[in-house]
Amino acid sequence: MTIHSNEAKEYYLAPNGDFVITNYQQKKTFASFLPGIAGLHGIPLWVFYVNRGQGVASFGVADKDHAIMEFEPANKSYQRVPTQGFRTWIRTGTAQQPSVHEPFRRLRPGTTSRMVISLATLTLEEEAADLGLKTRVQYFILPEENFGALVRKVTITNQKKTPQTVEVLDGMPVIIPYGLSNQALKDMAYTSAAWARAYGVEDKTAFYRTYAGTADEAVVEKVEAGNFFIALTPEAQGIRLLKPLVDPELIFAEDNSLDQPLGFLRRNLAAFDGEQITENRLPCAMAAVQRELGPGEELVLYSAFGFLPKYDHLAAVREKFLKEGYFEEKQKRVEQIHRYYTDYALTVCKDQRFSFYTRQTFLDNFLRGGFPLNLGAPGEEKPYYVFSRKHGDLERDYNQFYLSPTYYSHGNGNFRDVLQNRRSDNFFNSKLKAANIKTFASLFQPDGYNPLVIEGSKYYLSAQSAKEQVLGGLSPEDRAKLETVLSEPFTPGAVATFIMEQKIQLPTALPEYLGLLMTVADSWTEAKFGEGYWVDHWTYLLDLIETYLALYPEERSQLLFADHSYTFYDSYVKVQPRSKKYVLTAAGPRQTGARIVDPEKKKLIDSRKVFPYAVRTQNGHGEIYRNNLFVILFTLVLNKLSSLDPYGIGVEMEAGKPGWDDAMNGLPGLFGSSTPETMELLRLVRFLHETLAQQPQEDAGVKVPTEVFAFYQGLDSLLAAEAPARDGKGPADALKSWAAATSLREEYREKVFPGFAGSEETISFGDLQAFFRKAIAKLENAVAQARNPETGLFNTYYSHEPVDYRPTGEASPDGLRYIEVKAFAQHALPPFLEGQVRAMKVLTTQEEKRALHQKVSRSGLYDEVLGMYRLNADLSGESFTIGRARAFSPGWLENGSIWLHMEYKYLLELLRAGLYEEFYTAAQTALIPYLNPEVYGRSILENSSFLLSSLNPDRQNHGRGYIARLSGASAEFLSIWSLLAFGPRPFRLQGSELVYAPEPALRGDFFTEEAQEVEVQFCPTQSRVVSIPANAFAYRFLGSTLVVYHNPERRDTFGPDRVHIHGFRLQSAEGKTIELEGSVVSSPLAAQIRDGVFPRIDVFFGKTK
Repeated sequence: MTIHSNEAKEYYLAPNGDFVITNYQQKKTFASFLPGIAGLHGIPLWVFYVNRGQGVASFGVADKDHAIMEFEPANKSYQRVPTQGFRTWIRTGTAQQPSVHEPFRRLRPGTTSRMVISLATLTLEEEAADLGLKTRVQYFILPEENFGALVRKVTITNQKKTPQTVEVLDGMPVIIPYGLSNQALKDMAYTSAAWARAYGVEDKTAFYRTYAGTADEAVVEKVEAGNFFIALTPEAQGIRLLKPLVDPELIFAEDNSLDQPLGFLRRNLAAFDGEQITENRLPCAMAAVQRELGPGEELVLYSAFGFLPKYDHLAAVREKFLKEGYFEEKQKRVEQIHRYYTDYALTVCKDQRFSFYTRQTFLDNFLRGGFPLNLGAPGEEKPYYVFSRKHGDLERDYNQFYLSPTYYSHGNGNFRDVLQNRRSDNFFNSKLKAANIKTFASLFQPDGYNPLVIEGSKYYLSAQSAKEQVLGGLSPEDRAKLETVLSEPFTPGAVATFIMEQKIQLPTALPEYLGLLMTVADSWTEAKFGEGYWVDHWTYLLDLIETYLALYPEERSQLLFADHSYTFYDSYVKVQPRSKKYVLTAAGPRQTGARIVDPEKKKLIDSRKVFPYAVRTQNGHGEIYRNNLFVILFTLVLNKLSSLDPYGIGVEMEAGKPGWDDAMNGLPGLFGSSTPETMELLRLVRFLHETLAQQPQEDAGVKVPTEVFAFYQGLDSLLAAEAPARDGKGPADALKSWAAATSLREEYREKVFPGFAGSEETISFGDLQAFFRKAIAKLENAVAQARNPETGLFNTYYSHEPVDYRPTGEASPDGLRYIEVKAFAQHALPPFLEGQVRAMKVLTTQEEKRALHQKVSRSGLYDEVLGMYRLNADLSGESFTIGRARAFSPGWLENGSIWLHMEYKYLLELLRAGLYEEFYTAAQTALIPYLNPEVYGRSILENSSFLLSSLNPDRQNHGRGYIARLSGASAEFLSIWSLLAFGPRPFRLQGSELVYAPEPALRGDFFTEEAQEVEVQFCPTQSRVVSIPANAFAYRFLGSTLVVYHNPERRDTFGPDRVHIHGFRLQSAEGKTIELEGSVVSSPLAAQIRDGVFPRIDVFFGKTK
């Protein structure tokens, strides 16, 4: 891109959406990354960069153990990237008076530099006026190849009015040979160098690997795969390969600090053709070229650093690189790919910050949750998610991220993250329907918990007829090849990679063939237990359901009752009863050892070839148990309702993990409980009660497993016995109720842990409604008790200290005595924002919600200096035993910082409550695109996990963002965006008729002031220009429709003085238009809008309704 050299600001947003930082090396440090997208038919790399040196600090394939440039945490990257990252030296002058300059290392007087952050690329520029040199470095991930590579383009421009000869040395001072793990590099890098080898230098390529495996094992395997480096430069005669310089002593000589290239300073390396040491040392990957440049002339150097499964593949890669225009076309293509996916969230308004921020946030959202493809023939598409990965980067150095090095790549993710980040996907892909609801609902266990790690979908061709469908039409040779892959469980990405590598000739296009595979194959979600059971994971499923019903309001009953193919997840990790986790330690009573692995159950699950994690009948040995969504949700209700704490207020952290706030990790040991889950349980029970009220047959019912039925009966009786106390007609005995409910839950779990017996009982709708009414009364009472009468805020967390207990006579495996607790003393922790967020969801009037907002804004949860909302109030009066949050400095991480995900949840609830003025007031200082980038310290298009709050003593960094991008805040912002753009229910029922009725909540100044020609990429390879008039707001809806609002008066679409919809223009794909008057579009046109029949809809607003 062209940098606007007359731009005086240190940070600024360019007209094309790029974010520019001037003299970036002198600004606050930050870390970020390239998206890791190489297209559907490409192999991604992970690439992390910082605003020091030449940016890129580490990269590799798959995970940290397959680094090409060593992974280092952010703080070490800031220190090391200037010397161990990419380096460039430029020699000018004469032989008698040479001058060697290293761009980007240190800013010389009169030198300016810029960092340009784009969707798919990173660009650095430096202008050294005294030397007459301009240096530009661009990075991008090579797209749509059967190998992964990071491409680096270096351009040196002579800005003098006279010619000058330049010799350029460029590349990596250290490259990691394939075969060295992250642990080996950290603990024994010196010893590991003994295995290092570089091959192919004589062919002007370099292939780096260990000669053999480094493990101390009896069987030693030869390493075939390797990391490669190729450098070339375009010349008048064509593309010229440059000789790789792989011996670091050739470059640095005796300077082992890598500070100065003493070897380069002593001789010309562009013409070097001598011997190099290619083994027994960690190599480098550099190249040199010399050229005379006339005034304004450029020297361009391309280099690629990547991974190949075999050395034999390197020659073919080299030939590709030598094709004229190859890298230029690849750079255009990678930018086009990113524009295609991010244009699903196209937003056109007056405020460019908001538009570009929406695009970037959509990208970062699907990097966590995945992007849903529609694979298969039209009308038979199946959803398949790509591009997702667990959030891991330089600042999240603790996470073991993974990007699968295959076509249709995706990585692993945590249940809570993926579920939240897919919340709005139906608004961008109308063909998803209920796929995500089914995926996540089927991951809940009979005990109400769920696995942590989501690894994606697995497929299996169980029927011979299915195999014939997908193998028919292939040649005998291709059939034999593919049959070996499809005889075992597979992923579409692995199959696609195999097909491309083996050059198998398919009867249809690859996406359609994969769609056929997915249609005829059985599938399940591959998930693993991970690290524990959190108490909040289930609470996000209802959000997904509500999104679905915002588009399909007429399908509520069908969604919950019609589909009987839902399953329960089968786990080998059991939650212990109280008798096996309440212990006496030296510090007093604690809850520890809450989970155990059952080896026999694990053996049983591992023995299953297909659907290994689906609960079976006959106590785990029978058929897979299947039922509908309602039964899944009802089972969740029973488990959570029986898990209220001894005071009947919060949901117990009885499985060893806390809720959303991971940093309260000590609370489970303190018999902690959490009210956000109580509030979400109330919300879920209300939803189910409302759903049953809409069912036509009161005497109809639902079949549930016998074990679930007995659990329900016990809880129903207990609720009935508690009712008089809640009504003020009898004494309350919360501890007795807690003990009884817990016993019911423990008995139920013991029965269902192996699996269900297989028999079922029916519960009538009438009985279920009565049960839910009692549950609602109990939960509303719990929420009322959670409110602090002094502050008006809701308590979020409680600890419970046993004050009456006795040893049982038994001991835990580590010698701690088990105890039986007869009484607890409850302690409420200081306010947390989460409690207020969840309370907003269950308060029933707008007045209550406004009053709560006012109390929050006058409390310690509000940061007056920043105008933002803190995660929690002062914790200094709490014990360090509550968790690591207490150990953090105030304002840092999860101790009183501005935790963006939770703050955005709060802003979202303001919108949902209809508190529009309050939302817009808060948004001016709380939404990232409106922040001062000099304070924020990074691109205002990119989210951070948290901002340092004014509680912290480090005043100069108040408001600075830390931990880049892959935050749950992206999910919350897309929900905010949807409410602003089209309201909570774009489709609704008027009587029994479906209507399209958008209700945007847009302020008048969001509408454009001038007409715009906007380039939009509706298909993967082509874009087109659409006209957006003045006084308009436009966005892409359901993945296929451009919606344009016309507001000639540029007035708010909310509030007493708002403009109203008075007409629509629907444009078909053939260019025909339908003009309609009124505020809604009725059926059948409403259903056609939902199906994407109309590529463009114009909506007209006016003052009179």
